[in-house]
Amino acid sequence: FIAIVIGGDWNYRTYNKWIMVIEELLLKDSNVKLILLGSDNAKETEKKIQHKFSPNNLLSFVSKITFKQTAEIIKQSNVLFCCDSGLMHAANALDAKVIPLFARVQSEMRLTILSRSFPLFDLLDVNNISVKDVMLKYVEATNSDHNHPLSE
Repeated sequence: FIAIVIGGDWNYRTYNKWIMVIEELLLKDSNVKLILLGSDNAKETEKKIQHKFSPNNLLSFVSKITFKQTAEIIKQSNVLFCCDSGLMHAANALDAKVIPLFARVQSEMRLTILSRSFPLFDLLDVNNISVKDVMLKYVEATNSDHNHPLSE
């Protein structure tokens, strides 16, 4: 399954195109399973996504589970989509494959070379990152073994 962290505290770090990303993921694989994660600030986006997509593909744990449970979902996911956030750091600590979106702060300031991250960056706002670019990173991430340099 694919996990997606929705919502956010800062507008420039809150991606508003997750519905379009989900549409593209479903075009690639109509049987893909998606899990939504996030806190109270994701409730409105969660409702919009749940209204648009079938529960056969989508399960939401937004503001319903503990941090430890969320971390376990991230650990078991094939890939995590998120913005620069605490859950991104959790994913990196768990050695999860993650596609993080950054704005204003370069990914090199937040990630190490040991992370299995496929970051995207915009100078001003994560919403300037195109869905096409997110999907290209998804293809790169899913086709990559991206092992740690120290384990080779």
